[in-house]
Amino acid sequence: ADADLVAGASRVRNTSNQWAGTAAYEKALARLAEVSGVAVEDLRANVAIPLGERTYDLRGELVSAEFLANPHTVFCPACLVQDDQIGLRRGRWEWALSVVRTCSHHQIPLLRQAFAKWDDKFHELDLRVPERGEKLAALVSEAPHRQVSPLQDYVMCRLEGKAGPKWLDSQTLDQAARGTELLGVLMAFGPAQLLPQLSVDDSDHAGRVGFDFTSRGEEGIREALEAQFRMFDEATGTPGARKIFGCFYKALADSKSLKEPGDIARILRDVIIENIALPAGREVLREKLAERRLHTVASLAKEQGLNSVTLRSVLVAADVIPESARSHFPIPVDLGREVAGRVNRMVHVNSLPEFMNCARPLVDQLFSDRLLTPIYSGRPGIKGRTQKSVDEKEIAMLVGKLHAKAVLTEVPLAGLVPISKAAEKAKVPAVIVLHLILGGFLDRVVRLASQEGVGALLVDSDEVKRKKMKATVGLSSVDTFSTLKITREVLWRLVDQYQAIADLTLIETVGPDRSHKIWRFDSDSVARFKATFTTPARLAEQHDLQIGEVVRRLKRSGKRPTISRAEVGIDFYRITDLRNDIFT
Repeated sequence: ADADLVAGASRVRNTSNQWAGTAAYEKALARLAEVSGVAVEDLRANVAIPLGERTYDLRGELVSAEFLANPHTVFCPACLVQDDQIGLRRGRWEWALSVVRTCSHHQIPLLRQAFAKWDDKFHELDLRVPERGEKLAALVSEAPHRQVSPLQDYVMCRLEGKAGPKWLDSQTLDQAARGTELLGVLMAFGPAQLLPQLSVDDSDHAGRVGFDFTSRGEEGIREALEAQFRMFDEATGTPGARKIFGCFYKALADSKSLKEPGDIARILRDVIIENIALPAGREVLREKLAERRLHTVASLAKEQGLNSVTLRSVLVAADVIPESARSHFPIPVDLGREVAGRVNRMVHVNSLPEFMNCARPLVDQLFSDRLLTPIYSGRPGIKGRTQKSVDEKEIAMLVGKLHAKAVLTEVPLAGLVPISKAAEKAKVPAVIVLHLILGGFLDRVVRLASQEGVGALLVDSDEVKRKKMKATVGLSSVDTFSTLKITREVLWRLVDQYQAIADLTLIETVGPDRSHKIWRFDSDSVARFKATFTTPARLAEQHDLQIGEVVRRLKRSGKRPTISRAEVGIDFYRITDLRNDIFT
């Protein structure tokens, strides 16, 4: 027996044998050290110490049984050729690790012999590898050249006590290796890949792919997972995490061997709840979602009791979702509820004159000067885009500000007239009178207690005449879009999104109440824009052509608009880019 221990000392020193228990292991190891003359510490460094429940201590690293190559016998044929030359075959301790698949000395894949009979667990290389001489040499010559994978190199360096990438080092060795390979499987073979069907070479390739991401920590892992998400952006239906991440998600959620998958599960969980609309209480990778973070159009409509078609139109118009958004497109909860709240408070445009107690022309002027914001359906340039309604809350705020500037009275005061009458006498649009009130320019403003809305306000028409110039510096928005022959929506989108190109200069006027700003346009900048840019409608009028014909000729000439219809509602072309012969 002692002779057998001596003969096996070298092999035990260089392989990972598993013993029945820690006590038996220590006793056998002490006896082996005694008869072999090899220090116990050297022997222990090359053996995975069983801790129970399929967990082992390998050089201070906790690893699972799956981290080890058992029950396979793993070997490098080139190493055995060298062993045969000295007359003693010996295992290398690193061959016992499942992540070690390439010989670091000979740069060829390791070979694996499956467990066949009861004594194969001892991995006796003389018995498990019967090839000798030419047959063994043939195994070497047939082996392809392959460099050690970066994951294998990382594992070996870590077991030697060397530091590696920060995030990987923060995980257990088992978690680092397993998480890297699982992520690599997802990225290299797709979510439908079944893990048991992977070959040894497939797993090696997966480790190489995964290491490119995990070696960069959370940033790299997120990059991989979000790239996987983008592959399902155009998917129909509502793809869930199991469909998108498939084998990767299933392994982290259901794995029996990897009881604690580590931080990679937290990262995947975060990415899922940041991209998929899930209800509160839904379990994601063993943790329940405390509150909903995202909605779809359907779930938001159901929660708010709204028609999903109407809600979708408003969400598109508000730039919350794109026109082409699929049914699973995620909507931030707070933003979605804010828009839904506006839908619930919508007052139809046709009802505004009665609702605000004012004339229809004033309603249009309020939109033109952006004192009211219309709620649209669709996007600019989309056929059928219509002005739908206004948020009742916004109306109440505007009327409330106007009423706050007025003195409440039970009876009309002499010399004071309604807004529309004062505007008529001063020869200005009624919205100018409202600007004068909101800006604090007028001293005599009263509100009749018996009326509501704008119609309750009375002002001094003579005071309006005297002070109207303070609110009429520059061109009004109405005069500007009329001059340019565009709509007010297009005008303000030019200002909001293309000011650097359009260069439409705004003039700001502030009165005693500095919280209210009156915005009008510099006439020179408007003239300059008109001389620089043109539209299909203006070109059609200029050359006596139909608009459709103008558009066709522009397309045939290869001219592209400087500012597109898709962005602002009309195509704008730089005049100097157009040849005269296009339209002749």
